[in-house]
Amino acid sequence: MKKYISLNLILFIVFLAGTILTIFIIYKDIDTSLSFKFIIGYVIYLLLYGLFSLFLVIANTRKLNWIQIRKRFFTFIIWFISLSALHYLLSYFLRREMDVWDLGIPLGVSFGLAFSDLMSWKKKEH
Repeated sequence: MKKYISLNLILFIVFLAGTILTIFIIYKDIDTSLSFKFIIGYVIYLLLYGLFSLFLVIANTRKLNWIQIRKRFFTFIIWFISLSALHYLLSYFLRREMDVWDLGIPLGVSFGLAFSDLMSWKKKEH
Protein backbone atom coordinates (compact mmCIF):
# COMPACT_ATOMS: atom_id res chain seq x y z
CA MET A 1 0.00 0.00 0.00
CA LYS A 2 2.87 2.38 0.70
CA LYS A 3 4.02 2.02 -2.91
CA TYR A 4 0.68 3.29 -4.22
CA ILE A 5 0.44 6.09 -1.70
CA SER A 6 3.92 7.25 -2.63
CA LEU A 7 3.01 7.12 -6.34
CA ASN A 8 -0.04 9.33 -5.72
CA LEU A 9 2.04 11.63 -3.54
CA ILE A 10 4.80 11.94 -6.15
CA LEU A 11 2.29 12.67 -8.90
CA PHE A 12 0.63 15.34 -6.77
CA ILE A 13 3.97 16.95 -5.85
CA VAL A 14 4.91 17.09 -9.55
CA PHE A 15 1.49 18.64 -10.25
CA LEU A 16 2.00 21.25 -7.51
CA ALA A 17 5.57 22.10 -8.61
CA GLY A 18 4.49 22.35 -12.25
CA THR A 19 1.63 24.65 -11.31
CA ILE A 20 3.92 26.94 -9.34
CA LEU A 21 6.50 27.04 -12.13
CA THR A 22 3.85 27.69 -14.78
CA ILE A 23 2.34 30.54 -12.76
CA PHE A 24 5.82 32.01 -12.30
CA ILE A 25 6.58 31.74 -16.04
CA ILE A 26 3.30 33.40 -16.98
CA TYR A 27 3.51 36.10 -14.28
CA LYS A 28 7.09 37.08 -15.18
CA ASP A 29 6.24 36.86 -18.92
CA ILE A 30 9.22 34.63 -19.66
CA ASP A 31 9.13 34.08 -23.40
CA THR A 32 11.74 31.48 -24.32
CA SER A 33 11.49 28.25 -26.24
CA LEU A 34 12.26 26.28 -23.06
CA SER A 35 9.43 27.93 -21.12
CA PHE A 36 7.03 27.28 -24.02
CA LYS A 37 8.06 23.61 -24.12
CA PHE A 38 7.68 23.37 -20.34
CA ILE A 39 4.13 24.75 -20.45
CA ILE A 40 3.19 22.39 -23.31
CA GLY A 41 4.64 19.48 -21.32
CA TYR A 42 2.75 20.64 -18.23
CA VAL A 43 -0.54 20.71 -20.13
CA ILE A 44 0.13 17.18 -21.40
CA TYR A 45 0.95 16.11 -17.83
CA LEU A 46 -2.32 17.65 -16.62
CA LEU A 47 -4.27 15.64 -19.18
CA LEU A 48 -2.49 12.41 -18.25
CA TYR A 49 -2.88 13.10 -14.52
CA GLY A 50 -6.59 13.75 -15.03
CA LEU A 51 -6.96 10.48 -16.96
CA PHE A 52 -5.07 8.63 -14.22
CA SER A 53 -7.34 10.14 -11.55
CA LEU A 54 -10.40 9.22 -13.61
CA PHE A 55 -9.07 5.66 -13.93
CA LEU A 56 -8.64 5.46 -10.15
CA VAL A 57 -12.19 6.71 -9.57
CA ILE A 58 -13.61 4.16 -12.01
CA ALA A 59 -11.51 1.32 -10.58
CA ASN A 60 -12.51 2.16 -7.00
CA THR A 61 -16.16 2.74 -7.93
CA ARG A 62 -16.37 -0.82 -9.22
CA LYS A 63 -15.56 -2.01 -5.69
CA LEU A 64 -18.52 -0.16 -4.15
CA ASN A 65 -21.96 -1.62 -3.72
CA TRP A 66 -25.00 -0.17 -5.48
CA ILE A 67 -26.23 1.84 -2.46
CA GLN A 68 -22.88 3.63 -2.10
CA ILE A 69 -22.74 4.39 -5.83
CA ARG A 70 -26.29 5.76 -5.79
CA LYS A 71 -25.51 7.92 -2.74
CA ARG A 72 -22.45 9.40 -4.45
CA PHE A 73 -24.38 9.97 -7.67
CA PHE A 74 -27.14 11.86 -5.82
CA THR A 75 -24.48 13.89 -4.00
CA PHE A 76 -22.95 14.74 -7.38
CA ILE A 77 -26.34 15.77 -8.82
CA ILE A 78 -27.24 17.94 -5.80
CA TRP A 79 -23.87 19.71 -5.85
CA PHE A 80 -24.03 20.21 -9.61
CA ILE A 81 -27.54 21.70 -9.54
CA SER A 82 -26.80 24.00 -6.60
CA LEU A 83 -23.45 25.20 -7.97
CA SER A 84 -24.93 25.73 -11.44
CA ALA A 85 -27.82 27.73 -9.96
CA LEU A 86 -25.39 29.83 -7.93
CA HIS A 87 -23.24 30.41 -11.01
CA TYR A 88 -26.30 31.37 -13.06
CA LEU A 89 -27.53 33.81 -10.40
CA LEU A 90 -24.13 35.45 -10.08
CA SER A 91 -23.91 35.76 -13.86
CA TYR A 92 -27.39 37.27 -13.99
CA PHE A 93 -26.66 39.89 -11.31
CA LEU A 94 -23.28 40.81 -12.78
CA ARG A 95 -24.90 41.34 -16.21
CA ARG A 96 -22.75 38.70 -17.82
CA GLU A 97 -24.04 36.36 -20.46
CA MET A 98 -23.95 32.68 -19.63
CA ASP A 99 -22.58 30.14 -22.05
CA VAL A 100 -22.82 26.34 -22.09
CA TRP A 101 -19.08 26.15 -21.34
CA ASP A 102 -19.65 27.97 -18.05
CA LEU A 103 -21.12 24.77 -16.60
CA GLY A 104 -17.69 23.09 -16.70
CA ILE A 105 -16.60 24.54 -13.37
CA PRO A 106 -19.71 23.40 -11.44
CA LEU A 107 -19.40 20.01 -13.15
CA GLY A 108 -15.76 19.57 -12.14
CA VAL A 109 -16.23 20.83 -8.59
CA SER A 110 -19.26 18.64 -7.98
CA PHE A 111 -17.45 15.62 -9.42
CA GLY A 112 -14.50 16.33 -7.13
CA LEU A 113 -16.69 16.74 -4.07
CA ALA A 114 -18.61 13.54 -4.69
CA PHE A 115 -15.76 11.26 -5.76
CA SER A 116 -12.54 12.78 -4.37
CA ASP A 117 -11.93 10.05 -1.81
CA LEU A 118 -11.89 7.46 -4.61
CA MET A 119 -8.86 9.11 -6.26
CA SER A 120 -6.37 7.03 -4.33
CA TRP A 121 -5.43 3.36 -4.18
CA LYS A 122 -6.94 1.51 -1.29
CA LYS A 123 -5.72 -1.60 0.43
CA LYS A 124 -7.72 -4.67 -0.51
CA GLU A 125 -9.85 -5.90 2.35
CA HIS A 126 -9.97 -9.68 2.85
